[in-house]
Amino acid sequence: MLNNNINMQNREFYHTQERYTENGLEPFLEHAKNYIAGKRSIPVSKTSSINGTKDVTFTFSDKLLEGFVHESSREHLEKPYEKAIKYGFRGHSKGGSNGIFYQRAKDIDMINTTDKLIQAYKSEVLQDLDISEEGLDGLKKLKIVWHNPSGQRIVGAYNTLNNRMIFLDFTTY
Repeated sequence: MLNNNINMQNREFYHTQERYTENGLEPFLEHAKNYIAGKRSIPVSKTSSINGTKDVTFTFSDKLLEGFVHESSREHLEKPYEKAIKYGFRGHSKGGSNGIFYQRAKDIDMINTTDKLIQAYKSEVLQDLDISEEGLDGLKKLKIVWHNPSGQRIVGAYNTLNNRMIFLDFTTY
């Protein structure tokens, strides 16, 4: 017989747009706090994709998750998370839209920074995207776009073979 008193806080689940709409950021923040404390697995979010048939999942680097946990830096992460979970993966950017996008070829500084971040966070990238070192070159570079006139973006990498993404850090274009 199942124990009906299972603590829902410790159950693993995807953080979705529906859950965000119902409960706000709090379940994600609680999960991140417990992950940083070593009590839970990494928080994984699931959102829609441009083709509408296959959702994508995404995680954040430990550095960004620590930012969610600390109130002083949380405000810089809330809006990008909201836009990523709400609008999902939108493919190539035409400008003026929020969500997760491929980096453009003309975003040379952003691409170079992302390459450096992939190397700096290599162990997290390999684990979260479930790839070997040989697979690093096949990753697509991403950015989360939200209304931020300064041009600041959160950048990351996308393994198209398993629809998994990891966001690594902030940069500007």
